Parts: sequence; C-alpha cells; structure tokens
Amino acid sequence: MKPIHSAYSDAETLDFPGAITLRILLTGTQTGGTMELFEDIVQPGVGPGRHVHLHQDETFFFLEGSFDVEIDGVLHHMAPGDVALVPKGAVHAFKNVGQAPGRLRYLFSPALRMETMFRAFHEALSDGGLDPEEMARIAVQNGQEFVGPPL
Repeated sequence: MKPIHSAYSDAETLDFPGAITLRILLTGTQTGGTMELFEDIVQPGVGPGRHVHLHQDETFFFLEGSFDVEIDGVLHHMAPGDVALVPKGAVHAFKNVGQAPGRLRYLFSPALRMETMFRAFHEALSDGGLDPEEMARIAVQNGQEFVGPPL
C-alpha cells in the first residue's frame, strides 16, 4: 500500500437531514481493503439502532460532544478524546446525549463494504424509500445486521 493523503475538504459527504452528516475519509479502495475511516456529525438525541458487524472490528474516536455507547449490553459514557473498540460480532449502538451536535470518527478493519452500505442508505433516502425494512435489507447485504432499537 502506498502512503495516502486525504484532504478533509475533499471528503465525500452524505447528509441524512436532521440526523447525521457522514464523511468518507478513507475508502477501502484507497487502503487496499485494510480499513475504512468515516466521520459523523450527529445531532442531539440521534444514533443508530443496535447492530452487529459480522466480519470486522470497529473503533470509535470521540472528538466533540457527549455520547453514550452500548457494547454487548454494557453502557459507556464517552467524552472528547475517548476511544471505544467494538470487536466483530459485538452488539453495539451509540447516541449523542448532549445538547449540541457531536462529532466522532470510526474505523472499520478490514474495510469490506461499509462505504457501499452508507452510500446505499443515502441513495434510498434520496429516492424516498429508506424505511427500517430497507435499512435492514441493505445492512445484511453489506455484512451488518440490525438487532434492536436505538439507545
């Protein structure tokens, strides 16, 4: 793999209005499949449903705001600078519990299909068809499974 420079200003941005603005900072193609790196700006009270990544680890880096993270039923309060490792197969979710938008970065290793999944979610939303059933279908196609409600 060659060195990579990814300019923040050039990052592909997927906006999920009123919920999350997602930036794709490093793609699996750029890293030869070793990892993918994303950033979310998360509105207060927002977070995904409980889910599991079947074939990859996920590491969260909390940059701004106040978040709760549940990993295999254990709740952790996260502040800026905190890190959480979610091993593959662990049920997890996060939620912005602050009063302002929060920001976190997260890395998947290996890359697999997360950027494909996020793009498919965004495309379905743009087409007016991103309901829970469609999210579940897209997730399963990309190695993730929703297993419960948000925090």
